[in-house]
Amino acid sequence: MAYYTLNALAVARQHLGSLDRVKRVVRLGGHFGRFRRTAESRGRCFGVAADVFGKDKSSCRLVYGVASLPLGTPVELEVIFEIAG
Repeated sequence: MAYYTLNALAVARQHLGSLDRVKRVVRLGGHFGRFRRTAESRGRCFGVAADVFGKDKSSCRLVYGVASLPLGTPVELEVIFEIAG
């Protein structure tokens, strides 16, 4: 499950040029569909952000377990970053 967060970070890095501009993760939210172990899945996703940016820059976390997502998507993440300069 951590690869979903890694993908979001890769998109941010591509857009910003570097993750060094990220001051903190303001919010990391997720909709998790079709998973029996939602708590374990979300822990992995949130753990990646804490590993990359540090626990002191951790986010508000919102998690929703849903029966299904559009087009059979297993996970939908929403990430809001605070950007320097």
